[in-house]
Order: sequence, then structure tokens, then C-alpha cells
Amino acid sequence: MQWIVGINTLRFFAIVLIVIYHLFRSALPGGFIAVEIFFTLSGFFIVSKLIEEYQTERRINYWKFLGKRLKRIFPSLLICVVSTLLLSFLIHPDIVAGIQIDSATALTFTTNIAELITGGSYENSISPNLFEHTWFLALEMQFYLLVPAIVALVLGQSKKIKSGLRTLGFLFLFLGVFSMALMIDYGGIFHMTDRAYFAPDAHLVGFCFGALFAVVNALVPRTPRTKKFFPALGVILGIITIIILSFKLSYDNPMTYFFGLPFTAVLTVIMIFCIIKLQPNTHVRRKILLPLQLFEKLGEMSFGIYLFHWPLFIIFGELFAHLEAWFAPTLCVVLSLIASYFTTKVNVDRIWAKFKTARPAYRMKWGIACLAIIVPTVLALVRAPLASSIAMQLDEIGSEGVAMAEENGDRADYIGLAGAIHDSGVALDNQFKATLNPDSMPKRNSQAAPNANAAQVLVIGDSVTLGAKAALESTIPGTFVDAKESRGIETATSIIAGYKATGKLPGTIVISLATNERTITDSLLQNIVNVAGNDRKFILVTAYAGPQQPRDRQNQALKDFANKHENVYIADWWAVSHDNWSLMYADHIHLNPEGRATYANLIYNVIRSMQ
Repeated sequence: MQWIVGINTLRFFAIVLIVIYHLFRSALPGGFIAVEIFFTLSGFFIVSKLIEEYQTERRINYWKFLGKRLKRIFPSLLICVVSTLLLSFLIHPDIVAGIQIDSATALTFTTNIAELITGGSYENSISPNLFEHTWFLALEMQFYLLVPAIVALVLGQSKKIKSGLRTLGFLFLFLGVFSMALMIDYGGIFHMTDRAYFAPDAHLVGFCFGALFAVVNALVPRTPRTKKFFPALGVILGIITIIILSFKLSYDNPMTYFFGLPFTAVLTVIMIFCIIKLQPNTHVRRKILLPLQLFEKLGEMSFGIYLFHWPLFIIFGELFAHLEAWFAPTLCVVLSLIASYFTTKVNVDRIWAKFKTARPAYRMKWGIACLAIIVPTVLALVRAPLASSIAMQLDEIGSEGVAMAEENGDRADYIGLAGAIHDSGVALDNQFKATLNPDSMPKRNSQAAPNANAAQVLVIGDSVTLGAKAALESTIPGTFVDAKESRGIETATSIIAGYKATGKLPGTIVISLATNERTITDSLLQNIVNVAGNDRKFILVTAYAGPQQPRDRQNQALKDFANKHENVYIADWWAVSHDNWSLMYADHIHLNPEGRATYANLIYNVIRSMQ
């Protein structure tokens, strides 16, 4: 099909939103919705080409179609993976832990499936996957595997192409609405945001709506209007609306899945329609305004920019973390543009044709050059650990902490209770409901209450707290630490309910669960207080999750809540740690021995000030 001038400008707009979201997440919390622009454009162009091929050839060459897609996508992806592996020599091995599996899933277009299976989270990872952003390519390739078969089957079963196109249109409409229902169900109602975002069944909305418009465009070809005011206005209003949504929405907001992503797909269809209407005024490139020419060129490079910017940002964020906050993102954008420019010049067919006709000496030079890249790439994979040293240390700390505590008689009850709370979700739910309805709680005699040797302070935490377990329990007398990796603050109510139901809830409760959290609300914190009881004192610990995972909104929510309650105090770990990475390991989150002591002393000083 004839190329539509202005589409690459739309791509440029989408990649700008995505890059800003990745590099400055707190500035544009909903910038990720721009992926729906790419998905909708893919659905439109791929189905348009397939329909055109069928109308011309009366068949669709499935393998030729996939071959073209792979020739366009795979070389750039391979260059991105290899260059990232080579750059990994510059950073601490812990940052690239597990990169063997991550590289494999990226190159096989299964990143989204792997993230779903392993429980990965797009926004909630404090140790980000260098290739996590390739979930986007995985979803695209999964669509490419499916759609040519659908188009060929439906059109092939119809006697007339028009009737086949109508059937195809209804099918894409049904699939789009069905996928949207799943997205709303998972992300909007049940808050399973990663399931709604990564899964191919729930995130086909943009593809299907774009494909539907391709069918409509083939069924009802229209002569483009010569007046350009209203189509231009439609494009401008669509862009402005998506920008507003990018400021208002966020990854964990149910409205993103009820409304934001589907509506962005619909807006993209409208903008494609308007751009088509503008073609008579813009089909000659030399007549286009210079800024539009620049945007079109950058839009052509959007695929490469998307591929390279994320791993470069993580690597440079680690290398130049001691410099100004703007330095790493700026360098990332500049190098992404350069890498994208050169990868767009890669032509597999031309390279292979030249290689086949080249002299032996030329082939040998190519072989040596490839070997010089392959060897360090393999070494980078061998060098990278399967799990970070921090994760292994945390496992050891947890095991050692349990063993030591079991030897101490006055902690045995707490160890058993903590294990029961972790192992039984059904029992936890019943205990939580019981605390909300005191009349239904089982009667306890006075012997069930904590004795003199029972804990006076309960610390509920995540992996950061787990690392500091020994330091906390030795620094603060009468403290028991219940910590586990990857916990979020929403687990606190159930954990507290479990201790309270057995009479083992101390008078002071420390909650350090903001590291892994996306959103902390006043109502969530109020539920924690209600379950424990207003007669307890609470210490909320602010979080520092590294320079690439800002926790400004979460920490401010904790402070605002503390300001409204006399029995709630703040231990501001962010203020102590955010400019002091000597307290942390290579990931700039988890605590080294000095950091553990500092962390324990911070909480101890807050407890002393409460007395």
C-alpha cells in the first residue's frame, strides 16, 4: 500500500511519551499508554497489506509475511541484545543477574509470557530486567503469527471479497471488544494490572481496532477531502487528549484499563483517518513544513529508539549515578538516536547478497569481526550470575534468622505465627474478617496474651527490612522482624490481623513496605490502623528504591497520613539514604552492613522519641 505521510509523526509523538515515561516516570505517570498508538498502527498497516495481497494474488503467503517481519525486527533486536551484553562488563554483575534467561526470552519474543509466568511486574521491579521492554515486541510478533492465518481463512472461505471483508470486520470487532472486556476485567475490576498489560488475550484491543479500520478502509474507499482544517484539528485534539491522559492516568489506576488504553486505541483510529484525509495536501515531501520532515524522520527511527533507550538508561543510570540526575537520561537519548539511525540502515538481503559474492579474504574479515563480537558476548552471559548476590544473601539471612530465633524460647511463638501467616491465605482472610467483627472472634483466656518476654515491637517489612533483620533485633530490645521479599503494603492488614487474633500484637508496629509499592492511599493506611487498633503506635518507614524507581508519591502519602494521626510517626529512610549510596549494594536499594546498622538506628531513634 502507498505510504501515508504523517504516520511517522504520530509514531514520533508516541515514542516521546514512552521515553519520558521510562526516564522520568514521576513526571509522566501515564506515558505508557502511547504503546496503544503503536499497536493500533500495526493492526491497521499489517491487515491493510494482507488484504491488498489477497486482492492481488488471491492468496496470502504466510511464511513470506513472517520472513519480512523478522527481517525488519530481528536484526535490530539482536544488535540491541548483543550491545547490551557487551556494555554489561561496565557494571556490577548483580545488575545483570538472570540476563541469560532475559536475553533468550527477548530473542524468542516471549518476554511477556515469561513475565506472567514468573510474576514479573512492569512497574514494580526494584531490579529491572534489561530487556523487559521487549514485551512490546513479543506481543507484536504474537499478533503477526495469528493475523495472516485469520485473514487468509476468512477471505478464502468467501465467494466474494466484499462479503469476506464484512465477515473479517465483524470478527475483528468481536475480538477487540472481547479483549477490551478482559482488560477491564483483569486490570479494572480485579486489579491484576500485569495480567491485563502483558497477556496477549487482554491486550489485543489496539491491534483489533486498527485491523477493523483497515477492513472498513478497504470496503469503503473514499476520495480524500481537499480541505484540511477539520482533519488537522482532529489530529491535534487527539494528540492533546492523549497527553492529558498521560498526566492523569497511572499503571495501577483502574481507569487506565476501563478507559485509558481502549480510548487511546480509538483516538489513534480517528487520527489515522484524519491523516489519510490530509494526504492531498502533504503527499509531496518537499512541500511539507521542515518541522514535519524532522518528525517524520525521527518517527522512522522510533523502533530503534524504543529498543535501545531502556537498557542504556539502566546501564548509564548505574555508571553515572553519582552525577547530575539529567546526565544519564540525556546520554541515553543521544546514543539511542545514534544506534537507531545506524540500525535502520541494516539491510539483511543486501548484506547476504554481498557476502555470497565476496572474495574469501573479505569473508574471512567478516568471520573474524563476528568472532570478536561473539566471544565477549558469550563471556558476558557466563559472567552474569543466575541470581544476584543480594538475593542469595537475603535467602541466607532469612534462613539464619529463623534458625537463631527458634533457639530463643521467647521468640518461638512469633516464629510459628509468622510461618502460619505466610502459609495460609484462607486462614489469614478469616482472621482479618474476625478483627473487623470482634463478636465473631474466638474467645481467648488470659494465657493467650503476650507475656513479659513477648515482643514489644513488631517490624513488618520487605527485602530491605529482611536484610536488616539481625541489626534491628540486636539494636532495638524486644523486637521481632517479620519480613519477606517482594512484599507490598497491601499485605500489612492481613499480617497484623493474624498477630492480633492470637494476642501477639505488640504496642508498637513498624511498617516498612513502600519499596515495592506503586500506590499508597489514605484509606489503605487507615485500614491498617483500624485492624491493629488506635491504642497502638505506628512507625511508617519511607522508601528509597534507587534513582530509576522514584517513590515521591508513596513517601508523601505516608507523611500526610502521619501528620493527621497522633499515634503515627515517620522514619524517613529516604532522607537518610537517597544521597548516600555507601549504605547500599550495587542495586542502590538493598543494604550493606553499614546500611543495616544505619537503618536500625534510624528506627530505634524514632522509637525513643515516642517515649
